[in-house]
Amino acid sequence: MLSNLLHQRRLFGGLFLLILVGVLSACYPKYNWRELSVADGLAVAAFPARPDTAQREIVLNDMKLTFELTSATIDKTVFSIGYSQLPMESTPAQRQEAQRAMVSSLASAMSQPVPDEAFAGEAFVLRSPDASPPLVMHARVVLYYDVVIRQIAAGPINELTSDIAQEFMRSFKIR
Repeated sequence: MLSNLLHQRRLFGGLFLLILVGVLSACYPKYNWRELSVADGLAVAAFPARPDTAQREIVLNDMKLTFELTSATIDKTVFSIGYSQLPMESTPAQRQEAQRAMVSSLASAMSQPVPDEAFAGEAFVLRSPDASPPLVMHARVVLYYDVVIRQIAAGPINELTSDIAQEFMRSFKIR
């Protein structure tokens, strides 16, 4: 009788611990969305984790630029928004070419052709099934006056669901 009582107590204790772990894991979701100002306050977007910001120098359509990138990573998936201020003296044609060059660099990185909607500033999806692991990239490159803004959600196909990528892509708003 006493051993049966001890067995039941261990069983209920283990069950209680399992339930507690489940409740606590629900309190700490994998994606902890937060809306932030990006592109020097020009836009807002929701990131699934606390992002980091970095700068680097790039050359885009023969223009040397500073590219600022705000990105968050969940497992092997990256969510990022980067931007560059184009020179004030750049012409509308040079600005359009800078946008096209950024779109083309994304497609080249995925070894895929550029979808037509990409050059119009619309969201597009690229897949690289031959990569190991196979990758997917949801992207948009927007030209806003003299600022080119790049938004990307990219990662392994088995990690980055369309719903999560779309949530990030839809969250981007120019103020």
